[in-house]
Amino acid sequence: MTSKERILAGLHGQPVDHTPFSPFLAYVWEYFPAEVQEAGQLAFHHAIGADPLWRGAACAVKAIMPDGVERKVVEEGDRVVTHVTTPVGGFRFAHAKSAAANTSFCIEHPLKTEEDYKVRLWMEENTRYEPNPDAVAAHLAGNGREGLTLAQLIPRCKSAYQDMVEFFVGTEELVYAQMDFPDTVRSLWEQMVANDLKAVELSLQSDYDHFLTFEDSSTQNYSPTQYDEFIGSEIGQWCKMLDGAGKHYVQHACGHVAALTERMRDHGVFAIESISPPPTGDLTIKDARAMVGDSMGIIGGIEPTQFLNLHGDELRRYTETVIEDAQGGPFVLANSDSCPPGVTVEKFKLVADVAKAWRA
Repeated sequence: MTSKERILAGLHGQPVDHTPFSPFLAYVWEYFPAEVQEAGQLAFHHAIGADPLWRGAACAVKAIMPDGVERKVVEEGDRVVTHVTTPVGGFRFAHAKSAAANTSFCIEHPLKTEEDYKVRLWMEENTRYEPNPDAVAAHLAGNGREGLTLAQLIPRCKSAYQDMVEFFVGTEELVYAQMDFPDTVRSLWEQMVANDLKAVELSLQSDYDHFLTFEDSSTQNYSPTQYDEFIGSEIGQWCKMLDGAGKHYVQHACGHVAALTERMRDHGVFAIESISPPPTGDLTIKDARAMVGDSMGIIGGIEPTQFLNLHGDELRRYTETVIEDAQGGPFVLANSDSCPPGVTVEKFKLVADVAKAWRA
């Protein structure tokens, strides 16, 4: 089988020549030796014997901001502040740099007052969407020529409410805003959803067949009831549109999803990606399989801290257990979510060797 044939068979619960292993290289890639990075990610997959799964490949749609929107980025000590101005007002947000982790994290969300929400609503109402065929063609002619592509479904990379939770507002402040000025919050959310549906419609016309959003699903950020009302309701519409075109939606869910997994299945999600046992997540692969049976694909299983801390035979036995526990339905083995720097190339190769040797 080719890697694409193997992954597709795995995701459809069909026979495979061996378990597909599709590593997730976020964060760890920049810490690999220079010669590995220079050769590229496709060459890396070849070298370790893995199956490329291109998560979040170039979106088939471009979001065109309205005229008059300007961004100014300034550094203030260890924080990076972005000022957004529009013809109807503005807002600001800030990130702090973390030298130890070689990343940054949000310390000030953009939407803090009702007026901020109204500015963002104006931006959403005046945003246009266009096909992005050049980016699609470039991906499919490059890394995407092998393996399976999970293309970014919409430009904002996640559902409207999740975007508000994660980027625009934050969990706690969003709850307060929904109590203090509910109509304004709902108007913004509804417009964001409407825009997302426009983007999905354009994505249907692309050469991609499988799509992903980095939803980061987790009940650490909202309740199951909030998920149903604000997130599942939107994603269910995506899935109906995609299913009608013979295409599939995969949901990146890297947090606590024990209370959400069956909901995802019921909303029409084709596969859940980056599912992780504790301590990163709260659901073992064995329990996830018991929940969904053969009705939804599972991608993941190797918990990040285990991948970092286990070595040699311990990692080998752990990987064999993950594969065993996943049996009974569609499955692609992967390290769940991002990978800690410090996981070596040799460990990826060991897992790939286990996947190739394992037989049900």
